[in-house]
Amino acid sequence: MIGPVDSNCAKTLCKSHRKVSSPASEGEANIFFNLCMDRVHYSPERGAIYFVDSSYMKVAEIIESVMAGLGYEPQIEQLYLDQLSIFKSLKRVRLDQAQARAIMVALRMEGMQITISK
Repeated sequence: MIGPVDSNCAKTLCKSHRKVSSPASEGEANIFFNLCMDRVHYSPERGAIYFVDSSYMKVAEIIESVMAGLGYEPQIEQLYLDQLSIFKSLKRVRLDQAQARAIMVALRMEGMQITISK
């Protein structure tokens, strides 16, 4: 989880976005560096949604709520930047296409931006 971040800083970060276009072959480390607290990334080829959780945007809670409504329990994995699992990076949840669509709708309704691998 990202934090603590000053709420004014968090609001400012969410207002400024760089354009991200990720190829399907993009590595998970590069996906991590293109995320922020109000942006998630969906990779249809990997069947996964990637995100960083923060106290301002509770992405994991949204995913868990949607999946519970669909009758599934999501397996959210914490990924790391290093081999010793010291430096946390993004989180990944593997989904089928129908689950991903439902989650992306819920995330968009909460104001999240979603990038999709092309």
